Amino acid sequence: MKKRKINLLFIALLFFIGFTACEQTEEPGGIPGMGNTRGELKIDKPFEVPEGLTIDAQGLDLISVRGSDGLANLKSPEGWDWGHTYGWGGTYHGGTDTLKKFVFWITVKLSISNISDSDLSFTIPKGTVFKVSDPKAQNGITLKDLKFSIKANDTYNCQLMLMCLNRGRHGSGKELDYEILGTTGSNLIKDLLVYLKGKKIGIENYLIVESSAELKSVSTRDFEKYKEISDHIQNLIWKLTNDGKELSQEDIEYFHSLPNLE
Repeated sequence: MKKRKINLLFIALLFFIGFTACEQTEEPGGIPGMGNTRGELKIDKPFEVPEGLTIDAQGLDLISVRGSDGLANLKSPEGWDWGHTYGWGGTYHGGTDTLKKFVFWITVKLSISNISDSDLSFTIPKGTVFKVSDPKAQNGITLKDLKFSIKANDTYNCQLMLMCLNRGRHGSGKELDYEILGTTGSNLIKDLLVYLKGKKIGIENYLIVESSAELKSVSTRDFEKYKEISDHIQNLIWKLTNDGKELSQEDIEYFHSLPNLE
């Protein structure tokens, strides 16, 4: 009987070690729900809508920013409000030499309603995953904390750029809804986010807004810099989610070289 108990304890120990190892093992290109890897997106801390608020996250059609002569005469997309634009979004290029077009992969309209009689503040933490309603479209993620203050009995609408987690899938669209799941449980992505702490990477840091919908021409240079940074970060995220490669020392040095927030 004693020998049998020892054997059972030994088997249980092996099972525990094996289970723990499986839980801790995460390889680039094999993160569940990211890239082309099947499985559910792993979440460390679910996002909870604060009491007194309602939040709706709906996709926007692929937003293109056009500039004649490159970015010398940058024009806002129709209906776009630069004054209420936040986040970080990779882009792709299109158009002609005389009318260049830069299209953001994922843009989400956040509609935040305060249904209480008190002003409320809340934060969407860095690393928060937005799960899209269509499995053929890209899930998104935030790179920094987003802080909001909503007045009593008021609704605040804004446009939020997100980084993509599934290269090769469709971008955002009005027919898509997004569920705010919570902060990612991927250690590889969390390690990447650490390198971005205190860095000037948000689109709101680069656009000089004259009014709620117009840009000063001087900001076009800053927009080019933003594009360069956001596209580079997007490719490094896809390196982990799709390409199956670890971040190199060169990649880490790039993160260190990014401008710091003032």
